[in-house]
Amino acid sequence: MTSLMQKLPSSLTPPQKRKLLALLREKQNRERCRQFEQLFPEAGDYRRELYPKHLEFFRAGSIHRERLFMAGSRVGKTVAGGYETTCHLTGLYPDWWEGRRFMYPVKVLAAGDTGQSTKDIIQEKMLGGEWGTDDWGTGMIPRHLMSKPKPKQGISGGYEEVKVKHVTGGWSVFKMRSYDQGRRIFQGFELDVFWPDEEVPQDVYAEGLIRTMTTQGMVIMTFTPLNGLTPLVLDFMTSMNDQELLE
Repeated sequence: MTSLMQKLPSSLTPPQKRKLLALLREKQNRERCRQFEQLFPEAGDYRRELYPKHLEFFRAGSIHRERLFMAGSRVGKTVAGGYETTCHLTGLYPDWWEGRRFMYPVKVLAAGDTGQSTKDIIQEKMLGGEWGTDDWGTGMIPRHLMSKPKPKQGISGGYEEVKVKHVTGGWSVFKMRSYDQGRRIFQGFELDVFWPDEEVPQDVYAEGLIRTMTTQGMVIMTFTPLNGLTPLVLDFMTSMNDQELLE
C-alpha cells in the first residue's frame, strides 16, 4: 500500500486519493493475473528468440504424440508445460503458435510426485494462490476463465479439479493428481492431454498414454532426470537418436 500511496499526487483531495488508490490497486491486481499474456512476446526481456528450446518443444507437438522437455533445474520446463497446457485449455493460441491445436474444450490431467508437491508446483504455477484470495488466478490460467475449484481431500489449500472457459464457449477440465496414487488416477475418464511434471513411473506413464489413444490426444513431460538413465529416459533418448538418423 505504501508504494501505491507514494504514486498519488499531493494535490488530490482525500476522496480523490481514495478513488485513485482503488483504481491503482485494481490495475496492479489485473497485471498479476496476466502471466499467460506476458510470456513469449515479440520483444522485451522475455522475447521468444531467447527461448529456442521452448519453441522447439511447442512445435514438436504438431507431429509427435509423446514429448519430453528434459533439462536442468530452473530453465523453465514447468513454464513450458504450463504455457502449452493453458493454450489447449483455453483455445487462446498466440499468432506465432506452430504446435498442435485443439479446436474444442479438452480434458487435461497434470501430475507430480505427491499430492503436496503437485499443489506446491503445478497448482501454484497454474492457478496461483488459494480460492477467494487476491492471489487466486495469478498463475498461468487467467483468473476470469476459471470456475471455483474442487478441493482435494487431505491437502490443505489443495485442489484436484477446475473448469476453464474455452474460446468455443464450452468448458475444458483441468485435473491434478499425483504418482503416489498409482494408475487409479486415470479411473473413469479419457484424456486429451496428460502432463507429468516430474519423472513418472513407467506403469503410470503407460496408463496415461492409453487414456489419450481414443481421443488422439498426447503426452507432454517436463522434468530433470534426477534418477539417471531410467528406462523411460532411455526410451526417449533412443527415439531421438533414431529420428536423427532418419533425417
